Amino acid sequence: MPLMKNDAPPGNWRPPRPDPSLAEVPPEFHGGPGYEQDVEYPSVTADLSTNVNPYLPDEAVRRAVAGAPIDAYPDPASSRARARLAGVWELDAGRILLAPGASELIYRIARCWIRPGDPAVVCGPTFGEYRRAVAVQGGEVHEVRGDAPYFTLPLERFSDRVARLRPPVAFLCTPNNPTGEALSDASVARLADRMPAGTLLVIDESYRSFAEGRFAPPHLPGDDRVLHLRSFTKDLGVPGLRLAAAVAAPGILQPLAHAAPPWSVSSVAQAALRAALAPRALTRLEDSLIRIAARRRTLSAALARRGWRPGSSATGFILAAVPDAAATAHALRFRGVRVRHAASFGLSGHIRVSVRRRAEEERFLAALDEIAAPDGIAAPDGIAAPDGIAAHTTAGGP
Repeated sequence: MPLMKNDAPPGNWRPPRPDPSLAEVPPEFHGGPGYEQDVEYPSVTADLSTNVNPYLPDEAVRRAVAGAPIDAYPDPASSRARARLAGVWELDAGRILLAPGASELIYRIARCWIRPGDPAVVCGPTFGEYRRAVAVQGGEVHEVRGDAPYFTLPLERFSDRVARLRPPVAFLCTPNNPTGEALSDASVARLADRMPAGTLLVIDESYRSFAEGRFAPPHLPGDDRVLHLRSFTKDLGVPGLRLAAAVAAPGILQPLAHAAPPWSVSSVAQAALRAALAPRALTRLEDSLIRIAARRRTLSAALARRGWRPGSSATGFILAAVPDAAATAHALRFRGVRVRHAASFGLSGHIRVSVRRRAEEERFLAALDEIAAPDGIAAPDGIAAPDGIAAHTTAGGP
């Protein structure tokens, strides 16, 4: 096609400049595939790096996914899925907003309430996307961290910092990732009571089902000072579908809805949620949570016998202090086992592992025994651990 009179020659075209501040906000490091360095690791035979129910989804959910209508646009309001969820939790559906993953909601929260220079307080060590979402919006993150050796959530210091800074948003994760610590309803209620006017307390409850042993409703579903986040990818075992809920007052949910493009929750995800919340499916979920709790206790004891120092956890994962944690994670990966080195949470001497099916756990423990032998911690070909394994020291991921 010939150039129009005022068209510049193609050779003179330049792309528009992106926001330069984005280059200052590197991506977070997470478990699972896609976050390993350029090292020729062998195929994964046991993946204990992500926190997903190993016993689900069941066949009913798989059938719902296979039968979902992909030849039509999804319901933009996710009406039937929200109604099913509201019925299970005995909530008003107007207090529920569905979204394609909890991380999506975290970034929407920052988009809605964080302006350049605004403070946000985070109770840590914890999931790294809170920090990054605030940073992308130009906000200033103030993390209040628990102390070694157990990194218990420092609620008093956290609420004191919130009272002093009066941020628009404060983030708390319970059960916490990576420690597995779960707060009681009473503790959460006391914390909400200490929030100053103008501060929204965001409570990420993505692992609540594991702690409660059932598909429990949010801590304070009727409290207008609190925005609850709930990822369904962990307990329902469907991380590939990307599905989560925000539970809050309608006035809080409205800007979150406005910050999203239309049709953001797929028909497949909506169908999967409806199927997963059927009575029989919920019974199977509860059965799986009982099995996970039992396997967590067994796995924790096995780690302690091998010289690891596991902390207590109410979830399907365990954070343990490990001698030579980075080298151990590297040596395990060369034996086909992926674990989560916790350096990205600022815990370079720790590894987080998740409950998996028995065969995967046995491969993991066998690999641990192998590297416990003289010179066993070295990679088979003597390759040193890549710098990136120990370099991510700011925050953490799923």
